Amino acid sequence: MKIIFLFCHLVFLVIANEVFSQTGISRSFYPNGIPRSEISYVNDILDGLSLFYYSNGNLKSEKNYSRGKLVGFVREYFITGLLMEEYFLREGIKDGSHRVYFENGALKELIIYEKGIQIQRSGFPFDPNYIAPVEAYQAGNRQQQMFEKRKEVLICDVEICPVPVGGVKLIQDNLIYPEHALMYGLEGTVMLVATISERGEVLTTEIVKGLGLGCDEAAQEAVKKSQFIPGQNLGKVVESKVTLNIEFKIFDRSLIQDNGNTANQIPVKTNSVSKEIAKNLESNIAKIKCDYEECPVPVNGIKSINEYFIVPSIAKRLKIKGDIIVEIILDKYGIVKDTKIIKGVGYGIDDSLEIAILKTRFIPAKSKGEDIDSKFQINYLFSYEEPF
Repeated sequence: MKIIFLFCHLVFLVIANEVFSQTGISRSFYPNGIPRSEISYVNDILDGLSLFYYSNGNLKSEKNYSRGKLVGFVREYFITGLLMEEYFLREGIKDGSHRVYFENGALKELIIYEKGIQIQRSGFPFDPNYIAPVEAYQAGNRQQQMFEKRKEVLICDVEICPVPVGGVKLIQDNLIYPEHALMYGLEGTVMLVATISERGEVLTTEIVKGLGLGCDEAAQEAVKKSQFIPGQNLGKVVESKVTLNIEFKIFDRSLIQDNGNTANQIPVKTNSVSKEIAKNLESNIAKIKCDYEECPVPVNGIKSINEYFIVPSIAKRLKIKGDIIVEIILDKYGIVKDTKIIKGVGYGIDDSLEIAILKTRFIPAKSKGEDIDSKFQINYLFSYEEPF
């Protein structure tokens, strides 16, 4: 009876080991759903290929195991997908070449091992002008596959669209939120078209849909600093254009005060209205109407607005003339928060004037000698014949 019991117990342990031991691929994920790791086990022992990822989806490292021991090539990657280092192991012992790379993809060190013993080591100087070939990114970069898997749509003019080597997330991480946009809690998306060279460099950027208050320029700057995997046509790398949406979102709302200004904003000191500016504004080109002791005026008079005013060609062709009345909301720092056309002449002229005013810095309105927030109107006499 005792022998039967021991036999049954032994059988139970064998079956339990088979049932409860981990065999197969164990996967973990980042909070955004992107894989963190894919680790292969056989009976709780590392066996097979194991992959580790950055939060942008690119490979961080790949390792091969056989019965718990590292074998074959071990590769570590930068977040862009370029190799950081690569070496070969036999039964857990380094054998052959061990290569270490700079972040731009250039070779940094070459170390030779023979059965775990280092027999040669060579270092190479950093070359800031080196640009890694497209193929160098493809080993560790997963951005194109991620776009396909998520069914995200990239608009481009080639068969395979160019993508940032660190993903759009890396562009977002490098985005510098403009001070004034942060001040007023401005959020939204800037849409732009980037021209990408055959080497993955950003040649030009063009704003398709902007936000203003410095967001357009900040989006362009972040994109220009990025390296891309170039677009392809018929299996060949080509110059291409791709549309990107750069999101501006304030995650720390404590940066915005109730009055719309950042807590650490330093007020800008302004001067009184000069006689020259006042005389300029009393001309027939523009007049300001307000209900304050001192009305706000552009810092350098009406020419400040004219410098930004792009006159539509149709206005010249049709010889458009007329009054444009714009209502303006201005803060006490002289920054335009909002505009509204009260009376316009059409043909895109009103919009162009509105954009020019939004870009113009003002001397704020005053009450009892203090700068104040204000709402006022500018009556602008538009004529294509007026000197701009």
